[in-house]
Amino acid sequence: MMGNTISFKNHEDGFKVAKALLDADYVVMLSYEEEFLVVNYEWSEMGANRGDVVFMTREEFEWNYYEIEHDEEKGNSYD
Repeated sequence: MMGNTISFKNHEDGFKVAKALLDADYVVMLSYEEEFLVVNYEWSEMGANRGDVVFMTREEFEWNYYEIEHDEEKGNSYD
């Protein structure tokens, strides 16, 4: 999901960009990384609807997807 990332030292600018992205049908996630406000975004055909993107913890992703990918490389399939 997160190839689309912008970082801001000025948080007010980051909030303005996040609003503009939402208005343009992007789903937006805001977070902090050190002193920066990080804006991640993905365009949504459903009009900035969070149900159109996947958002989960790293632990959940690794538990549900990393192991499957790793096992597929060994020739095991769960289909």
